[in-house]
Amino acid sequence: MSKTKESFKSDESWERWNTHQTTQVEQEVFGTVLRFVQDPSSEHLGTTVWDASVVLAKWFEKNIRKGDFARAKVRGKRALELGAGMGLAGMAFAMVGANVVLTDTVDVLPLLRINYETNLSPAAVRLARGHQHGTWADGAGTVEVQELDWTKPEQVAPLHPPFDYVLAADCIYHEGLTEDFHRTVMQVTNEKSTVVVCNELRSHSVQGRFMSLFTATHSIKSVPHAKMDDKYQHQNIFIYIMKKKKKGKAGVEEHGDDEHEEAAGDVGAGPGAAAPPVVGAAAAAEPASAAVSAAEGTPAASEAAASEAGCSGASEGAGPRSGAAGAAAGQAGELGAGEAAAGADRKDGTQAGAGAEAEAEAEAKGAKGQATDAEAAGRK
Repeated sequence: MSKTKESFKSDESWERWNTHQTTQVEQEVFGTVLRFVQDPSSEHLGTTVWDASVVLAKWFEKNIRKGDFARAKVRGKRALELGAGMGLAGMAFAMVGANVVLTDTVDVLPLLRINYETNLSPAAVRLARGHQHGTWADGAGTVEVQELDWTKPEQVAPLHPPFDYVLAADCIYHEGLTEDFHRTVMQVTNEKSTVVVCNELRSHSVQGRFMSLFTATHSIKSVPHAKMDDKYQHQNIFIYIMKKKKKGKAGVEEHGDDEHEEAAGDVGAGPGAAAPPVVGAAAAAEPASAAVSAAEGTPAASEAAASEAGCSGASEGAGPRSGAAGAAAGQAGELGAGEAAAGADRKDGTQAGAGAEAEAEAEAKGAKGQATDAEAAGRK
């Protein structure tokens, strides 16, 4: 697993909260300014606080009092952050009250440990508690840093899975790593685990592969942008809440507020659920493929992405087809229409034939009747 510049695409058309070029980052969360060091000279992109981690941290902040991610529900739970990078998202979740294990590859760990010691080590929490009594510090969970390379499954067992929560922020940008990421998630969770992925859309093919893997194994909800922090959100950054699906269920739906104002109700969607929302300039040009499996009834997202409006919930149906799947569907539709038209012609022909026979029979009967009348008149 390697986050290198060569495999990383970034949309620079919008103003970012942080970039790879900075050496120090300050981010306010829960009324406290967290401070992170970065290494601009590093070829490893895990040494950067990326915007998706800011969006996720601020979303945790927004949900601390109410819903499925409120402190009352999260406190004391075990959480694992995959590809933690500089650790902002995982640290924010620890500030809610979870006991979090921050993980990444060995070359990222030195900076990750420095940032942990600065912000959420026991000494740092005690200091915050002394200066800010009655704040997050009074209910903060524990934090530890461990190595976990997704390409090395043997590193999972020492972490003692399963975890109650698994977090990932801006980890899905390279198609070659999506299967390793998916396998790792499967290893560290059970059916009760909640997986929270915050990702920036950088590649439609990567997004399609990610959704294809996870819609086969998980029920997925998308958090509406209206439920994110008012300032820290972007149309190309999405939050997905996932749980291992029960047999016969899969799909994507919008993370609504039927049962909880700020968090999800039941996670899951029926057959034919829409692909996840992904928007941006390229989205309109490349609509998503959402082929539905006949055996499972589960949608498999293709390389492209669907618009947010068309894919916000399972009730709106599957997204538009594209590519070979779309062509096949169009051909099938044309064949079906042709067969229907032929059937209508056959039906019309049969009805016309029946009408002609009826007229001929009536004429014959009329002629026969006239002949009989004439014969009777002659006898008289």
